[in-house]
Amino acid sequence: MQEVVKIHKKKKGNMYREAIIWNVCVGCLYRCTYCIHSFQRQMKRQKPTIDKNGKKRGCQDCYDYIPHFHKERLTNKWIKKNLPKTTKGDEFIWACSSGDIAFAKSEWIEKILMKIRELSNRTFFFQTKNPIIFQQYNFPDNVLLGTTLESNRDYLSISHAPVQTIRYADFLELNFPRKVITIEPLLQFDLGTFVKWIKNIAPERVYIGYDTKNTGLLEPSLAQTKRLISHLRQFTKVKLKYMKNNQFEALI
Repeated sequence: MQEVVKIHKKKKGNMYREAIIWNVCVGCLYRCTYCIHSFQRQMKRQKPTIDKNGKKRGCQDCYDYIPHFHKERLTNKWIKKNLPKTTKGDEFIWACSSGDIAFAKSEWIEKILMKIRELSNRTFFFQTKNPIIFQQYNFPDNVLLGTTLESNRDYLSISHAPVQTIRYADFLELNFPRKVITIEPLLQFDLGTFVKWIKNIAPERVYIGYDTKNTGLLEPSLAQTKRLISHLRQFTKVKLKYMKNNQFEALI
């Protein structure tokens, strides 16, 4: 039986407590309904301004959530200041967290991977809702690859991303040893099928959490979620994120 790690909700609903953010690429055009109230709202803090010293702050493209590249965050000076070594538990550096790399130009990703190969003492994480794009790149050993599977059912109305069945098939086909699945926001599912999906993918870990922004999604009950976790913990590490009313104890 594998470990279940309790991750308490942060006030701002951060995606992963272990993550160190490295936003070299920012932006997404999938228009997920729940993202509008989370990642896109966070980027509104990037509204361009000029401080009292006349220095420009913020980024208009970040503010507008338009896919773009911050090459200055690849410099050794920036990395030394902002990206510590990942030595604590499951800690990782989340590359391009505020967006989806499906919208990144291949030359951007190649430059990021070139830098990652130089930083072998750090673990990095890429996540996308279109995992077929992982096939385009040669990822080094110090990388985790993840996709979001909110359910085994297809929910067409909540996103312009590939539906869940397509994501599953593409991620399953990916030949890479270190996979991660994020089930957040958790939507109503079919227990047997969903567990089979995840077992087939054989992820290194699974993150599970409800919608942090209460955007009216079709969510399972706490009892259903408990059954899902019970099955998953038999073959992988499960990490709990935001749960309704912070009901972690009921799920352990």
